[in-house]
Amino acid sequence: MRNVTTAAGRGTGRHGTGRVTRDTLLVPILGVCLVVGTAAYLMVFTLMGQIGASLDASRTALDWITIATSIVGTVCAALFPAVGSALGQNRLMTAALACLAAGSLISAVAPDAGTLIAGRILAAPGFAAGSLSVAIVRQHRSRVGLPGAFGVIAACEGAAAGVGFMLGGAIEAAARADWRTVFLAIAAISVITGVMAAATIPGGGGKAPRPDFTGALLLAGGLTAALLPVTEGATWGWTSWRTGALLAVAVVLLATWTGTALARPDPLIQLRILARPGVSGGILLFVVTSAAVSIVNITVPAFLEAPPAASYGAAATVLESGVDLVPFAAAITVAGYIAARLTRRLLPSVIAAVTLSCEALGLGLLAGFHQQVVTVVILVGVVGAGHGGTLAAEYVMLTRAARRAEAGAAAGLGSAAGGISGAVAVAAITPVLVRRLVRVGPVLLPAAAGYADAWLCGAALAAGGAIAIGAMALTARGSAEHLAIED
Repeated sequence: MRNVTTAAGRGTGRHGTGRVTRDTLLVPILGVCLVVGTAAYLMVFTLMGQIGASLDASRTALDWITIATSIVGTVCAALFPAVGSALGQNRLMTAALACLAAGSLISAVAPDAGTLIAGRILAAPGFAAGSLSVAIVRQHRSRVGLPGAFGVIAACEGAAAGVGFMLGGAIEAAARADWRTVFLAIAAISVITGVMAAATIPGGGGKAPRPDFTGALLLAGGLTAALLPVTEGATWGWTSWRTGALLAVAVVLLATWTGTALARPDPLIQLRILARPGVSGGILLFVVTSAAVSIVNITVPAFLEAPPAASYGAAATVLESGVDLVPFAAAITVAGYIAARLTRRLLPSVIAAVTLSCEALGLGLLAGFHQQVVTVVILVGVVGAGHGGTLAAEYVMLTRAARRAEAGAAAGLGSAAGGISGAVAVAAITPVLVRRLVRVGPVLLPAAAGYADAWLCGAALAAGGAIAIGAMALTARGSAEHLAIED
Protein backbone atom coordinates (compact mmCIF):
# COMPACT_ATOMS: atom_id res chain seq x y z
CA MET A 1 0.00 0.00 0.00
CA ARG A 2 2.81 2.35 0.83
CA ASN A 3 4.34 2.00 -2.63
CA VAL A 4 1.01 2.47 -4.32
CA THR A 5 0.21 5.55 -2.26
CA THR A 6 3.63 7.03 -2.90
CA ALA A 7 3.36 6.40 -6.62
CA ALA A 8 -0.08 7.91 -6.81
CA GLY A 9 1.02 10.89 -4.79
CA ARG A 10 3.83 11.48 -7.22
CA GLY A 11 1.59 11.02 -10.22
CA THR A 12 3.18 7.76 -11.33
CA GLY A 13 0.11 5.57 -10.92
CA ARG A 14 -2.04 4.78 -13.93
CA HIS A 15 -4.43 7.70 -13.42
CA GLY A 16 -1.73 9.97 -12.02
CA THR A 17 0.44 9.45 -15.06
CA GLY A 18 -2.45 10.37 -17.32
CA ARG A 19 -3.06 13.58 -15.39
CA VAL A 20 0.63 14.52 -15.48
CA THR A 21 0.80 13.84 -19.22
CA ARG A 22 -2.26 15.97 -19.91
CA ASP A 23 -0.89 18.77 -17.75
CA THR A 24 2.47 18.67 -19.52
CA LEU A 25 0.85 18.79 -22.95
CA LEU A 26 -1.69 21.48 -22.08
CA VAL A 27 0.34 24.58 -23.04
CA PRO A 28 1.87 23.08 -26.23
CA ILE A 29 -1.56 21.94 -27.42
CA LEU A 30 -3.03 25.37 -26.67
CA GLY A 31 -0.17 26.82 -28.71
CA VAL A 32 -1.10 24.55 -31.61
CA CYS A 33 -4.73 25.66 -31.35
CA LEU A 34 -3.58 29.28 -31.53
CA VAL A 35 -1.33 28.60 -34.53
CA VAL A 36 -4.12 26.84 -36.45
CA GLY A 37 -6.74 29.50 -35.70
CA THR A 38 -4.48 32.48 -36.44
CA ALA A 39 -2.94 30.96 -39.58
CA ALA A 40 -6.42 30.11 -40.88
CA TYR A 41 -7.33 33.78 -40.51
CA LEU A 42 -4.15 35.21 -42.07
CA MET A 43 -3.70 32.85 -45.00
CA VAL A 44 -6.77 34.10 -46.87
CA PHE A 45 -5.10 37.47 -47.47
CA THR A 46 -2.51 35.83 -49.75
CA LEU A 47 -5.22 34.00 -51.71
CA MET A 48 -7.46 36.93 -52.67
CA GLY A 49 -6.07 37.12 -56.20
CA GLN A 50 -6.81 33.45 -56.91
CA ILE A 51 -10.22 33.59 -55.24
CA GLY A 52 -11.29 36.67 -57.18
CA ALA A 53 -10.27 35.17 -60.53
CA SER A 54 -11.71 31.72 -59.80
CA LEU A 55 -15.11 32.90 -58.55
CA ASP A 56 -15.31 36.02 -60.71
CA ALA A 57 -15.83 37.94 -57.46
CA SER A 58 -16.10 41.71 -57.30
CA ARG A 59 -13.81 43.86 -55.17
CA THR A 60 -16.71 44.42 -52.77
CA ALA A 61 -17.29 40.69 -52.36
CA LEU A 62 -13.60 40.13 -51.66
CA ASP A 63 -13.63 42.91 -49.08
CA TRP A 64 -16.59 41.30 -47.36
CA ILE A 65 -14.65 38.05 -46.95
CA THR A 66 -12.36 40.03 -44.67
CA ILE A 67 -15.00 42.27 -43.07
CA ALA A 68 -17.40 39.47 -42.10
CA THR A 69 -14.70 37.26 -40.60
CA SER A 70 -13.14 40.19 -38.73
CA ILE A 71 -16.46 41.11 -37.14
CA VAL A 72 -17.46 37.58 -36.12
CA GLY A 73 -13.91 36.69 -35.04
CA THR A 74 -13.63 39.78 -32.83
CA VAL A 75 -17.03 39.16 -31.20
CA CYS A 76 -16.09 35.53 -30.50
CA ALA A 77 -12.69 36.55 -29.13
CA ALA A 78 -14.44 38.90 -26.72
CA LEU A 79 -17.03 36.38 -25.54
CA PHE A 80 -15.30 33.00 -25.61
CA PRO A 81 -12.94 33.31 -22.61
CA ALA A 82 -15.74 34.19 -20.21
CA VAL A 83 -18.15 31.70 -21.79
CA GLY A 84 -15.52 28.95 -21.57
CA SER A 85 -15.01 29.57 -17.86
CA ALA A 86 -18.72 29.05 -17.23
CA LEU A 87 -19.63 26.32 -19.71
CA GLY A 88 -16.36 24.39 -20.07
CA GLN A 89 -13.18 25.35 -21.87
CA ASN A 90 -12.70 21.86 -23.30
CA ARG A 91 -16.10 21.86 -24.97
CA LEU A 92 -15.81 25.41 -26.24
CA MET A 93 -12.33 24.99 -27.77
CA THR A 94 -13.40 21.74 -29.41
CA ALA A 95 -16.56 23.39 -30.76
CA ALA A 96 -14.57 26.37 -32.07
CA LEU A 97 -12.19 24.11 -33.97
CA ALA A 98 -15.12 22.10 -35.29
CA CYS A 99 -16.58 25.35 -36.65
CA LEU A 100 -13.22 26.12 -38.24
CA ALA A 101 -13.15 22.70 -39.90
CA ALA A 102 -16.73 22.89 -41.15
CA GLY A 103 -16.38 26.47 -42.37
CA SER A 104 -13.12 25.69 -44.16
CA LEU A 105 -14.73 22.70 -45.86
CA ILE A 106 -17.62 24.85 -47.09
CA SER A 107 -15.12 27.47 -48.29
CA ALA A 108 -13.17 24.81 -50.19
CA VAL A 109 -16.19 23.77 -52.26
CA ALA A 110 -17.79 27.22 -52.53
CA PRO A 111 -19.25 27.81 -56.02
CA ASP A 112 -19.51 31.57 -55.53
CA ALA A 113 -18.34 34.42 -53.31
CA GLY A 114 -21.51 34.38 -51.18
CA THR A 115 -20.98 30.76 -50.17
CA LEU A 116 -17.34 31.45 -49.45
CA ILE A 117 -18.29 34.35 -47.17
CA ALA A 118 -20.77 32.07 -45.36
CA GLY A 119 -18.04 29.46 -44.91
CA ARG A 120 -15.62 32.01 -43.47
CA ILE A 121 -18.30 33.29 -41.06
CA LEU A 122 -18.90 29.72 -39.86
CA ALA A 123 -15.15 29.25 -39.45
CA ALA A 124 -14.66 32.53 -37.55
CA PRO A 125 -15.14 31.08 -34.02
CA GLY A 126 -11.95 29.12 -34.63
CA PHE A 127 -10.06 32.40 -34.99
CA ALA A 128 -10.82 33.07 -31.29
CA ALA A 129 -8.61 30.15 -30.22
CA GLY A 130 -5.91 32.65 -29.24
CA SER A 131 -7.93 34.55 -26.63
CA LEU A 132 -9.39 31.33 -25.26
CA SER A 133 -5.88 29.85 -24.98
CA VAL A 134 -4.72 32.84 -22.91
CA ALA A 135 -7.64 32.41 -20.50
CA ILE A 136 -7.02 28.67 -20.15
CA VAL A 137 -3.31 29.18 -19.46
CA ARG A 138 -4.06 31.69 -16.70
CA GLN A 139 -6.63 29.43 -15.09
CA HIS A 140 -4.45 26.32 -15.07
CA ARG A 141 -1.00 27.76 -14.35
CA SER A 142 0.21 29.24 -11.09
CA ARG A 143 2.13 32.51 -10.97
CA VAL A 144 5.42 30.54 -10.95
CA GLY A 145 4.64 28.76 -14.20
CA LEU A 146 2.80 31.63 -15.86
CA PRO A 147 5.78 33.39 -17.55
CA GLY A 148 7.03 30.18 -19.15
CA ALA A 149 3.56 29.26 -20.35
CA PHE A 150 2.97 32.68 -21.86
CA GLY A 151 6.41 32.49 -23.44
CA VAL A 152 5.22 29.44 -25.39
CA ILE A 153 1.95 31.17 -26.32
CA ALA A 154 3.76 34.33 -27.50
CA ALA A 155 6.23 32.21 -29.49
CA CYS A 156 3.30 30.47 -31.16
CA GLU A 157 2.01 33.87 -32.29
CA GLY A 158 5.20 34.21 -34.35
CA ALA A 159 4.86 30.71 -35.74
CA ALA A 160 1.25 31.48 -36.66
CA ALA A 161 2.31 34.59 -38.56
CA GLY A 162 4.92 32.63 -40.49
CA VAL A 163 2.54 29.80 -41.36
CA GLY A 164 -0.23 32.22 -42.29
CA PHE A 165 1.94 34.20 -44.70
CA MET A 166 3.70 31.16 -46.17
CA LEU A 167 0.83 28.69 -46.58
CA GLY A 168 -1.19 30.59 -49.13
CA GLY A 169 1.90 31.56 -51.11
CA ALA A 170 3.19 28.00 -51.17
CA ILE A 171 -0.10 26.68 -52.51
CA GLU A 172 -0.39 29.49 -55.02
CA ALA A 173 3.12 28.68 -56.30
CA ALA A 174 2.34 24.97 -56.63
CA ALA A 175 1.33 24.20 -60.20
CA ARG A 176 -1.04 21.39 -59.30
CA ALA A 177 -3.00 23.04 -56.52
CA ASP A 178 -5.14 26.10 -55.97
CA TRP A 179 -6.75 28.05 -53.14
CA ARG A 180 -9.34 25.33 -52.48
CA THR A 181 -6.57 22.98 -51.40
CA VAL A 182 -5.55 25.44 -48.69
CA PHE A 183 -9.03 25.36 -47.16
CA LEU A 184 -9.14 21.56 -47.36
CA ALA A 185 -5.79 21.40 -45.55
CA ILE A 186 -7.03 23.78 -42.84
CA ALA A 187 -10.20 21.67 -42.41
CA ALA A 188 -8.17 18.48 -41.91
CA ILE A 189 -5.70 20.14 -39.54
CA SER A 190 -8.56 21.64 -37.53
CA VAL A 191 -10.12 18.21 -37.00
CA ILE A 192 -6.82 16.77 -35.78
CA THR A 193 -6.21 19.76 -33.51
CA GLY A 194 -9.74 19.52 -32.12
CA VAL A 195 -9.18 15.88 -31.16
CA MET A 196 -5.92 16.81 -29.39
CA ALA A 197 -7.64 19.68 -27.58
CA ALA A 198 -10.51 17.44 -26.46
CA ALA A 199 -8.02 14.95 -25.01
CA THR A 200 -5.83 17.54 -23.28
CA ILE A 201 -7.82 20.57 -22.06
CA PRO A 202 -9.50 19.92 -18.70
CA GLY A 203 -13.27 19.62 -18.89
CA GLY A 204 -15.97 21.18 -16.78
CA GLY A 205 -16.96 24.77 -16.30
CA GLY A 206 -17.16 27.16 -13.42
CA LYS A 207 -20.06 27.79 -11.10
CA ALA A 208 -22.42 27.89 -14.08
CA PRO A 209 -24.12 31.19 -13.20
CA ARG A 210 -27.37 32.23 -14.79
CA PRO A 211 -26.46 32.94 -18.45
CA ASP A 212 -26.13 36.65 -19.22
CA PHE A 213 -27.91 36.48 -22.57
CA THR A 214 -28.75 40.19 -22.48
CA GLY A 215 -25.12 41.14 -21.97
CA ALA A 216 -23.95 38.79 -24.73
CA LEU A 217 -26.43 40.23 -27.23
CA LEU A 218 -25.62 43.84 -26.30
CA LEU A 219 -21.86 43.27 -26.55
CA ALA A 220 -22.08 41.34 -29.82
CA GLY A 221 -24.41 43.94 -31.32
CA GLY A 222 -22.27 46.84 -30.12
CA LEU A 223 -19.04 45.38 -31.49
CA THR A 224 -20.68 44.58 -34.82
CA ALA A 225 -22.14 48.08 -35.10
CA ALA A 226 -18.73 49.57 -34.29
CA LEU A 227 -16.62 47.40 -36.58
CA LEU A 228 -18.84 47.60 -39.65
CA PRO A 229 -18.51 51.38 -40.22
CA VAL A 230 -14.82 51.22 -39.30
CA THR A 231 -14.13 48.67 -42.03
CA GLU A 232 -16.53 50.19 -44.57
CA GLY A 233 -16.19 53.88 -43.72
CA ALA A 234 -13.75 54.61 -46.54
CA THR A 235 -16.21 53.13 -49.06
CA TRP A 236 -19.40 54.59 -47.63
CA GLY A 237 -17.84 57.91 -46.71
CA TRP A 238 -17.00 58.90 -43.15
CA THR A 239 -19.78 61.50 -43.13
CA SER A 240 -22.44 59.26 -44.69
CA TRP A 241 -25.65 58.54 -42.81
CA ARG A 242 -24.88 54.81 -42.62
CA THR A 243 -21.52 55.40 -40.95
CA GLY A 244 -22.93 57.91 -38.48
CA ALA A 245 -26.02 55.84 -37.69
CA LEU A 246 -24.06 52.64 -37.01
CA LEU A 247 -21.52 54.43 -34.83
CA ALA A 248 -24.37 55.97 -32.85
CA VAL A 249 -25.99 52.55 -32.45
CA ALA A 250 -22.62 51.15 -31.30
CA VAL A 251 -22.28 53.86 -28.65
CA VAL A 252 -25.80 53.22 -27.35
CA LEU A 253 -25.43 49.42 -27.28
CA LEU A 254 -21.99 49.42 -25.69
CA ALA A 255 -23.01 52.03 -23.12
CA THR A 256 -26.09 49.96 -22.25
CA TRP A 257 -23.95 46.83 -22.01
CA THR A 258 -21.52 48.65 -19.70
CA GLY A 259 -24.37 49.69 -17.43
CA THR A 260 -25.86 46.18 -17.25
CA ALA A 261 -22.43 44.58 -16.72
CA LEU A 262 -21.70 46.87 -13.78
CA ALA A 263 -25.16 46.33 -12.30
CA ARG A 264 -25.24 42.51 -12.50
CA PRO A 265 -23.53 40.45 -9.79
CA ASP A 266 -22.55 37.81 -12.37
CA PRO A 267 -22.06 39.53 -15.77
CA LEU A 268 -20.62 37.75 -18.77
CA ILE A 269 -17.56 40.03 -18.59
CA GLN A 270 -16.63 41.64 -15.28
CA LEU A 271 -15.78 45.25 -16.13
CA ARG A 272 -14.74 45.92 -12.55
CA ILE A 273 -11.42 44.24 -13.27
CA LEU A 274 -10.47 47.32 -15.29
CA ALA A 275 -9.77 49.00 -11.96
CA ARG A 276 -6.72 46.76 -11.58
CA PRO A 277 -3.62 48.58 -12.92
CA GLY A 278 -2.24 45.51 -14.67
CA VAL A 279 -5.48 44.83 -16.53
CA SER A 280 -5.90 48.36 -17.85
CA GLY A 281 -2.24 48.51 -18.83
CA GLY A 282 -2.47 45.16 -20.60
CA ILE A 283 -5.49 46.31 -22.60
CA LEU A 284 -3.57 49.46 -23.58
CA LEU A 285 -0.81 47.21 -24.92
CA PHE A 286 -3.33 45.14 -26.90
CA VAL A 287 -4.63 48.34 -28.51
CA VAL A 288 -1.21 49.73 -29.44
CA THR A 289 0.54 46.60 -30.64
CA SER A 290 -2.50 45.28 -32.57
CA ALA A 291 -2.67 48.54 -34.49
CA ALA A 292 1.08 48.57 -35.17
CA VAL A 293 1.24 45.00 -36.45
CA SER A 294 -1.87 45.57 -38.60
CA ILE A 295 -0.01 48.39 -40.33
CA VAL A 296 2.87 46.01 -41.05
CA ASN A 297 0.53 43.29 -42.33
CA ILE A 298 -1.25 45.52 -44.85
CA THR A 299 1.79 47.45 -46.10
CA VAL A 300 4.92 45.31 -46.19
CA PRO A 301 3.69 42.42 -48.41
CA ALA A 302 2.12 44.89 -50.88
CA PHE A 303 5.31 46.98 -50.87
CA LEU A 304 7.48 43.96 -51.69
CA GLU A 305 5.10 42.68 -54.39
CA ALA A 306 4.98 46.03 -56.23
CA PRO A 307 6.84 46.16 -59.58
CA PRO A 308 10.09 48.18 -59.74
CA ALA A 309 8.36 50.51 -62.22
CA ALA A 310 6.62 52.01 -59.19
CA SER A 311 10.07 53.18 -58.02
CA TYR A 312 10.00 50.69 -55.16
CA GLY A 313 9.24 47.02 -54.60
CA ALA A 314 10.81 43.88 -56.00
CA ALA A 315 7.96 42.34 -58.02
CA ALA A 316 7.92 39.54 -55.44
CA THR A 317 5.45 36.72 -55.80
CA VAL A 318 3.11 35.92 -52.93
CA LEU A 319 5.43 33.07 -51.91
CA GLU A 320 8.52 35.28 -52.10
CA SER A 321 6.94 38.00 -49.98
CA GLY A 322 5.94 35.31 -47.49
CA VAL A 323 9.52 34.09 -47.34
CA ASP A 324 10.71 37.67 -46.84
CA LEU A 325 8.43 37.88 -43.79
CA VAL A 326 9.84 34.73 -42.18
CA PRO A 327 12.45 36.77 -40.20
CA PHE A 328 9.56 38.91 -38.92
CA ALA A 329 7.72 35.81 -37.69
CA ALA A 330 10.91 34.26 -36.28
CA ALA A 331 11.71 37.44 -34.37
CA ILE A 332 8.21 37.40 -32.83
CA THR A 333 8.75 33.80 -31.74
CA VAL A 334 12.18 34.29 -30.15
CA ALA A 335 11.45 37.66 -28.55
CA GLY A 336 8.12 36.49 -27.17
CA TYR A 337 9.67 33.49 -25.44
CA ILE A 338 12.58 35.48 -24.00
CA ALA A 339 10.43 38.40 -22.84
CA ALA A 340 8.02 36.10 -21.02
CA ARG A 341 10.92 34.56 -19.13
CA LEU A 342 12.19 38.02 -18.20
CA THR A 343 8.87 38.89 -16.56
CA ARG A 344 10.01 36.72 -13.64
CA ARG A 345 12.59 39.39 -12.81
CA LEU A 346 11.34 42.59 -14.41
CA LEU A 347 8.01 44.37 -14.42
CA PRO A 348 6.00 43.53 -17.56
CA SER A 349 5.40 47.27 -18.04
CA VAL A 350 9.16 47.90 -18.13
CA ILE A 351 9.62 45.15 -20.72
CA ALA A 352 6.71 46.52 -22.75
CA ALA A 353 8.16 50.03 -22.74
CA VAL A 354 11.42 48.66 -24.17
CA THR A 355 9.77 46.40 -26.75
CA LEU A 356 7.36 49.09 -27.94
CA SER A 357 10.37 51.38 -28.35
CA CYS A 358 11.90 48.63 -30.50
CA GLU A 359 8.75 48.59 -32.66
CA ALA A 360 8.86 52.38 -32.95
CA LEU A 361 12.55 52.29 -33.92
CA GLY A 362 12.00 49.63 -36.58
CA LEU A 363 9.03 51.40 -38.15
CA GLY A 364 10.73 54.79 -38.00
CA LEU A 365 13.86 53.49 -39.72
CA LEU A 366 11.73 51.64 -42.27
CA ALA A 367 10.09 54.95 -43.23
CA GLY A 368 13.49 56.36 -44.14
CA PHE A 369 15.36 53.29 -45.40
CA HIS A 370 13.26 51.03 -47.65
CA GLN A 371 15.11 51.19 -50.97
CA GLN A 372 16.62 47.69 -50.67
CA VAL A 373 14.66 44.50 -50.00
CA VAL A 374 17.27 43.25 -47.52
CA THR A 375 16.93 46.48 -45.53
CA VAL A 376 13.16 46.11 -45.42
CA VAL A 377 13.46 42.50 -44.25
CA ILE A 378 15.93 43.42 -41.48
CA LEU A 379 13.92 46.39 -40.21
CA VAL A 380 10.67 44.44 -40.27
CA GLY A 381 12.51 41.83 -38.21
CA VAL A 382 13.29 44.55 -35.67
CA VAL A 383 9.58 45.39 -35.56
CA GLY A 384 8.84 41.68 -35.07
CA ALA A 385 11.22 41.48 -32.12
CA GLY A 386 9.43 44.41 -30.51
CA HIS A 387 6.01 42.94 -31.27
CA GLY A 388 6.86 39.52 -29.84
CA GLY A 389 8.23 41.01 -26.65
CA THR A 390 5.17 43.20 -26.24
CA LEU A 391 2.85 40.22 -26.77
CA ALA A 392 4.46 38.31 -23.92
CA ALA A 393 4.41 41.36 -21.64
CA GLU A 394 0.76 42.12 -22.35
CA TYR A 395 -0.35 38.53 -21.70
CA VAL A 396 1.42 38.46 -18.34
CA MET A 397 0.42 41.99 -17.41
CA LEU A 398 -3.23 41.49 -18.35
CA THR A 399 -3.77 38.24 -16.49
CA ARG A 400 -1.31 38.39 -13.59
CA ALA A 401 -3.32 41.15 -11.91
CA ALA A 402 -6.57 39.21 -12.36
CA ARG A 403 -7.71 36.29 -10.29
CA ARG A 404 -8.13 32.99 -12.07
CA ALA A 405 -11.89 33.44 -12.14
CA GLU A 406 -11.38 36.80 -13.85
CA ALA A 407 -8.87 35.60 -16.44
CA GLY A 408 -11.51 34.94 -19.07
CA ALA A 409 -12.98 38.41 -18.72
CA ALA A 410 -9.53 40.03 -18.94
CA ALA A 411 -8.53 38.03 -22.01
CA GLY A 412 -11.87 38.78 -23.68
CA LEU A 413 -11.55 42.51 -23.10
CA GLY A 414 -7.99 42.52 -24.41
CA SER A 415 -8.89 40.55 -27.52
CA ALA A 416 -11.89 42.75 -28.29
CA ALA A 417 -9.80 45.89 -27.83
CA GLY A 418 -7.08 44.45 -30.08
CA GLY A 419 -9.53 43.44 -32.80
CA ILE A 420 -11.17 46.86 -32.90
CA SER A 421 -7.78 48.59 -32.79
CA GLY A 422 -6.49 46.56 -35.73
CA ALA A 423 -9.59 47.34 -37.79
CA VAL A 424 -9.33 51.04 -36.97
CA ALA A 425 -5.63 51.06 -37.93
CA VAL A 426 -6.35 49.50 -41.32
CA ALA A 427 -9.18 51.96 -41.97
CA ALA A 428 -7.04 54.93 -40.89
CA ILE A 429 -3.91 53.95 -42.83
CA THR A 430 -5.70 53.25 -46.13
CA PRO A 431 -6.32 56.97 -46.88
CA VAL A 432 -2.69 57.69 -45.98
CA LEU A 433 -1.53 55.10 -48.53
CA VAL A 434 -3.78 56.23 -51.38
CA ARG A 435 -3.22 59.94 -50.84
CA ARG A 436 -0.31 59.74 -53.28
CA LEU A 437 -0.63 57.40 -56.26
CA VAL A 438 1.63 56.42 -59.16
CA ARG A 439 0.49 54.85 -62.41
CA VAL A 440 2.15 51.59 -63.41
CA GLY A 441 0.68 50.62 -66.75
CA PRO A 442 -3.10 50.49 -66.29
CA VAL A 443 -2.85 50.23 -62.49
CA LEU A 444 -2.64 52.93 -59.84
CA LEU A 445 -0.44 52.04 -56.87
CA PRO A 446 0.41 53.91 -53.66
CA ALA A 447 3.57 55.96 -53.97
CA ALA A 448 6.60 55.08 -51.85
CA ALA A 449 5.96 58.23 -49.83
CA GLY A 450 2.54 56.86 -48.84
CA TYR A 451 4.15 53.74 -47.36
CA ALA A 452 6.72 55.91 -45.56
CA ASP A 453 3.94 58.02 -44.06
CA ALA A 454 2.08 54.88 -42.93
CA TRP A 455 5.19 53.52 -41.21
CA LEU A 456 5.79 56.88 -39.53
CA CYS A 457 2.25 56.75 -38.19
CA GLY A 458 2.95 53.28 -36.80
CA ALA A 459 6.21 54.50 -35.26
CA ALA A 460 4.45 57.42 -33.59
CA LEU A 461 1.75 55.09 -32.23
CA ALA A 462 4.31 52.64 -30.80
CA ALA A 463 6.38 55.46 -29.32
CA GLY A 464 3.29 56.95 -27.68
CA GLY A 465 2.43 53.56 -26.23
CA ALA A 466 5.99 53.15 -24.91
CA ILE A 467 5.78 56.53 -23.15
CA ALA A 468 2.38 55.74 -21.64
CA ILE A 469 3.34 52.28 -20.41
CA GLY A 470 6.68 53.61 -19.17
CA ALA A 471 4.81 56.13 -17.05
CA MET A 472 2.76 53.24 -15.64
CA ALA A 473 5.98 51.42 -14.79
CA LEU A 474 7.24 54.40 -12.81
CA THR A 475 4.09 54.45 -10.70
CA ALA A 476 3.74 50.66 -10.40
CA ARG A 477 5.88 50.25 -7.27
CA GLY A 478 3.84 48.61 -4.58
CA SER A 479 1.01 47.86 -6.98
CA ALA A 480 -0.43 44.48 -7.91
CA GLU A 481 1.96 44.23 -10.82
CA HIS A 482 4.87 43.40 -8.52
CA LEU A 483 3.12 40.49 -6.92
CA ALA A 484 0.44 38.35 -8.51
CA ILE A 485 -2.95 38.44 -6.85
CA GLU A 486 -3.75 35.36 -4.84
CA ASP A 487 -5.14 32.55 -6.97
